[in-house]
Amino acid sequence: MDLHPTEDQRMLDDAARRFLADRHPPAAARAAAGKPYEARLAQWREIAAQGWPALLAPAAQDGLGLGMREAWIVAEAAGRHLLSLPLAANMAILPTLCAAGPAAGWAAAVMAGDTYFADAAVRPDGSVFIEGAGEGVRALAVRRLSATALRLEALAPVSGEARLDPTMPVARVTRPQLLDSVDLEVEAGTWERLRTRLRLLRSAELLGAASAALDMAAAHARERRQFDRAIGANQAIKHRLAEDWMALDDARLAGVAAVAAHDADAASAERDSLFAPLLAVEAGRRAAQNAIQVHGALGVTWECDAHLYLKRVLRLAAGLQAETSRAELLERIWESGDGRLAA
Repeated sequence: MDLHPTEDQRMLDDAARRFLADRHPPAAARAAAGKPYEARLAQWREIAAQGWPALLAPAAQDGLGLGMREAWIVAEAAGRHLLSLPLAANMAILPTLCAAGPAAGWAAAVMAGDTYFADAAVRPDGSVFIEGAGEGVRALAVRRLSATALRLEALAPVSGEARLDPTMPVARVTRPQLLDSVDLEVEAGTWERLRTRLRLLRSAELLGAASAALDMAAAHARERRQFDRAIGANQAIKHRLAEDWMALDDARLAGVAAVAAHDADAASAERDSLFAPLLAVEAGRRAAQNAIQVHGALGVTWECDAHLYLKRVLRLAAGLQAETSRAELLERIWESGDGRLAA
């Protein structure tokens, strides 16, 4: 399996980074919680014009028909630039929406840029945690009814708040108002593939934010001088930054291998998808926390963007671990009998 990016994938990476650097600078992320619906929808239309929400949707239904490798690239760029829209969740759910006859219109509206869905994660007590919440934004919840049946629920918009991550408004609703629902008969394994797509894309977003924090820390270490020398010349700093780079690179390689196996429908796809969130959470947390330390007292001020990356990483890490804990991931990896663990 070739894990090297193709020329088209390199062009997509470059285009996504340039577009987001121009259209979604850190100042835009800071103002995310206070944006009116019209401004958020206008931003979504720009993203839809790039074709990103439709990356995984089948070409027969006006999608791009590409794979998780391309979606990973865009999700990582979104994390790097602290995109304040639930792009990863919409990309992950669109293949399922397209397969649902009554809900296919929902998918068409998302791909056209006419709307987008906030991501509603259903908790065991029946409440939902909504990422990307805001006035005018419907949330979409997916419930597993059986091995071959899913229920899609469109929930009424609720106001979002800037909690742990000020760049992404969220809400928790005890009793969500149901606007519409669609029951689907699906193939066995559809639910698992949907959750795997979302888990991998969130891992990519986390790695993007952590990598941006590392780049910011490295730049500060080259510029900040003490005793007439850059602080990055000190081993305590440069070795820590180098270790963070290697850990993030390991996690990224695990993610790329996982999405490649997913696209190829390889027998190892399920097992490979377990490594990416495990490594991404551990490496991302450490890199973002160390970025604060490298900046010293400046890192904890509102004016410094390093804490925004840390909060994005911590929110995504909390979401990943709420679904599948570190202990559960390690147990599933062990039970998979992966020979790499013996190395």
